[in-house]
This record gives sequence, structure tokens and C-alpha cells, in this order.
Amino acid sequence: MSPFMQRITEETFRILVNAGSVRKITIQPAPWNGKERWAVVLKLGMEEATIKSARTEVRTWASLDSLARWLKAQGCGVAELRVV
Repeated sequence: MSPFMQRITEETFRILVNAGSVRKITIQPAPWNGKERWAVVLKLGMEEATIKSARTEVRTWASLDSLARWLKAQGCGVAELRVV
């Protein structure tokens, strides 16, 4: 993941999803975290972005189940899973 990738808040993510501005959502491993965790990468036009949290630059989830529940609660119906 590029260090120059945009970071957006959860609130901005919800707004973009509801506006139909997110072209693609990819779930991928977050190996830079040092643990087995998952991150979300968004395709916004020609740019990519990740979700940031209040404490970290990139929000991560410990399980795919919890991430899938979170995406569903945000209004997302489809996401691609990258396992490598």
C-alpha cells in the first residue's frame, strides 16, 4: 500500500458510498500492521484511498466477519477479497 494513498474518515466513506462515488471496494491483508488483520482499499475515480481511524492512519479489522458486518452497515453490498 502506497504511503501517498489518501486516507478518509468513516463518515466520508459513508457519504461516498451513499453518493455512488466508490467504484470498487477491495479487502486485503494488512501485513504492515504486524498482525493478521484486514484493511479496505477504495477505488475513487483514478485514485485509491483507505479508511483511517481516530488512532491509526489505516483502520484494520481482526476478522473478515467483523469487516463484512461493518461494510454492510455502511451500505456496501459488494467487495472484492484479495488474499495475497
